[in-house]
Amino acid sequence: MYAHLDLLELILSLDARHIKQEASGNGNLHYSSRVVLKKVLVTGGSGFIGIHLIELLLQQSYEVLNLDIRKPINNRNLELYSLVSLTDKKLLRDEVLRFNPNFIIHLAAITKQNSNSLKDFDVNLEGSQNLLEVTNELTQLKKFIFVSTQYVNTPGYAHSENLHELAPYGFYGESKLLGEKMTAQILQSSHWTVIRPTTIWGPYHQILGDGLWKEIIRNRYFHPKKDNAVKTYGYVKNTAWQISRIMEIENIFTDRKVLYIGDENMSQDQWVAAFVSHLTNRKMRRIPKLILFVLSELGEILSGFGIRFPLYRSRYHNLMTSNPSPLSETLELLGPSPILFEDALAETCSWIKQIHDKSSRLK
Repeated sequence: MYAHLDLLELILSLDARHIKQEASGNGNLHYSSRVVLKKVLVTGGSGFIGIHLIELLLQQSYEVLNLDIRKPINNRNLELYSLVSLTDKKLLRDEVLRFNPNFIIHLAAITKQNSNSLKDFDVNLEGSQNLLEVTNELTQLKKFIFVSTQYVNTPGYAHSENLHELAPYGFYGESKLLGEKMTAQILQSSHWTVIRPTTIWGPYHQILGDGLWKEIIRNRYFHPKKDNAVKTYGYVKNTAWQISRIMEIENIFTDRKVLYIGDENMSQDQWVAAFVSHLTNRKMRRIPKLILFVLSELGEILSGFGIRFPLYRSRYHNLMTSNPSPLSETLELLGPSPILFEDALAETCSWIKQIHDKSSRLK
């Protein structure tokens, strides 16, 4: 499907010169001239962030290959898709070497929060190792971006730049922290960046769409009273833009960096209330925290019998705990997010209403 570039193809695929501005910490602008390499390999490109990222990359005239075990929801992007599991070492190696990318964005991961073992995260561990090892064989790679998570540290714990001082949240967080360590240890090049997405939201977020947002639009949502929690939120199209910015910026500014990805730290109460107002034209109803605590304990008991319940102990803790992320370095390096909260809210609520209306018609 893909062949190595011969000399003519290489010339045609490169922009002869690329002039861009780099903002330094002191506000001065730096200009650099360079050849732009345009081939991007995205693992997990059929997922929530991947959908939006690939759309943006195509708008920016990148050539994209999406490796995933799921087909993209957009049929227009089927030609960019290859059915590959990262745990299939031989098939993965063949596809990566055949495409010979200039950038790799490693999104693919198992993300479930209620696991009881690291064995459930073979894609995050074995799959990441397989990808990192074949990356060392690439001849034209400019940058590798490992997509981690804010949950490499438990909400409420102090942030640290020392990976050994972090307390991962659950086995998912632990698997991603191990992935960060593997990235630093296995890659022979220093041209890598680790990003830690925070609470990323927007159209096609199925968990929020089937959970919080559905309960809000059905007028069945109650928020805890006196919620003082502060969280980091990022609109998914801004997230895609931030990733593309990291690709564009010179390696000297991004090599071996760890960056939290998000738009701003804001009140959880304010964020949820905005959706309630936009979707229902009503004020948010609130419930005492004690009731939610009792329900979470009930959920913990039911889970022991294999019965799923929307609230359990760790989710209650996560809901009640502030978890602001250090965004200053990210925003200084990349600049402010281009899409304002109000515009992102309107676009997302439009998608939520479409999904709800479609679901109602099918009943």
